[in-house]
Amino acid sequence: MITKYAVVGVGVRALGMYIEPLVKNFQDVAELVALCDQNSLRAQVANKRLGFELPIYTDFDEMLDKEEIDKVIVTTKDCFHHKYIIRALERGKDVISEKPMTIDAEKCRQILDAEKRTGRKVTVTFNYRFTPYTTKIKELLSQDFLGKIFSVDFHWYLDTRHGADYYRRWHAELENSGGLYVHKATHHFDLVNWFLGQEPRRVFAMAKLNFYGANRAEHGERCLTCKFKDKCEFYLDLNGDSSLKELYLDTEAADGYVRDQCVFGERINIYDTMSTLVNYSGGTQLCYSLHSYTPFEGWRMALNGEKGRLEISNAETFYRKNSPDFKERSAILTAQDPYKAALGIDKEEESDLIRFYPLYGGVEVIEVPRVRGGHGGSDERLQNMLFRGYSEDPLGHMADSWAGAMSLLIGAASNLSVKTGQPVDILDLIK
Repeated sequence: MITKYAVVGVGVRALGMYIEPLVKNFQDVAELVALCDQNSLRAQVANKRLGFELPIYTDFDEMLDKEEIDKVIVTTKDCFHHKYIIRALERGKDVISEKPMTIDAEKCRQILDAEKRTGRKVTVTFNYRFTPYTTKIKELLSQDFLGKIFSVDFHWYLDTRHGADYYRRWHAELENSGGLYVHKATHHFDLVNWFLGQEPRRVFAMAKLNFYGANRAEHGERCLTCKFKDKCEFYLDLNGDSSLKELYLDTEAADGYVRDQCVFGERINIYDTMSTLVNYSGGTQLCYSLHSYTPFEGWRMALNGEKGRLEISNAETFYRKNSPDFKERSAILTAQDPYKAALGIDKEEESDLIRFYPLYGGVEVIEVPRVRGGHGGSDERLQNMLFRGYSEDPLGHMADSWAGAMSLLIGAASNLSVKTGQPVDILDLIK
């Protein structure tokens, strides 16, 4: 049976994760029948890359009226997810939503209510669940490897290439993305929720905008026209990147969306330095932090339980030399552990380690080889489950709307806690 899909929201993620794979890799089980985007020029770029003409719509309801569609894939700006998810559910379609499912508690309640009311299904795509490394960790925890887990320390680092990019785009405005607490950290919170098999209950957070935003006197509105570009460590040349130029710079006239806004612009109102404490339904405590201007990228986590301590980490990018030139930094990054680099070990990582320290001494090490592919091979594994289906999912890789809610609500509660200075109860947000 061929399932018919439509995509609403055409950008880099939509193209690489859904549009091109559906057409090239899943023709035996799936058919992409239409694209919808307020910027029709951007959707035309997608058709150009595919090599044939899919119907393009700027009106979502018109697309649903005219096309035979089984499932809608939502990859729009985060603040619009709820609009398209609910509309699709009401029209009898199942939905696949990019993370985060939405950006705040009110929109989350609306989605959960619509799903219950219509009997249709929302799937949220958390690709971090699908890497061989996190799968192995989940497998161990499901076997009671640590016993009761008392606490989790979790720290995520975004570098001055990837991290900076969130401040160039619509993500930099809280009303569009919920900030990195929602847009980015929903990935991270979901990992913890999944590992623990518990639900978050109470959240307390502190956060600031320390590095980006209006923290530099000399800056312009965008890189393309900035008079300080010759000395800026974050100058992005859209003309020098054929993909970004074609998809964004050449399509600006249709909607006015500027892809290379200044990372030090006054419009930025999200945080770049974030800390959150979370209490879970099973009694576990999470201590989480996110910094988006570090010299390397990756994450480190420790789970402390009644049988010992599990330490896990993933090194994603490292710059082998100090360079204030953004283009050069982007060219020289490598998948190298910065801590090994400090010891003079100069090579890319081929595997990730799971270190178990039994409570009364010693250490056991499990090595998990890295695989090639998008996000450590997770994108391809997620796509296979999404589009080919599955009869069993023993570790619960595929996430539903409730998992989407539980992850984004930690972020939404964190935003509220930062604003009020008070702890926030998750269940109070979705009553």
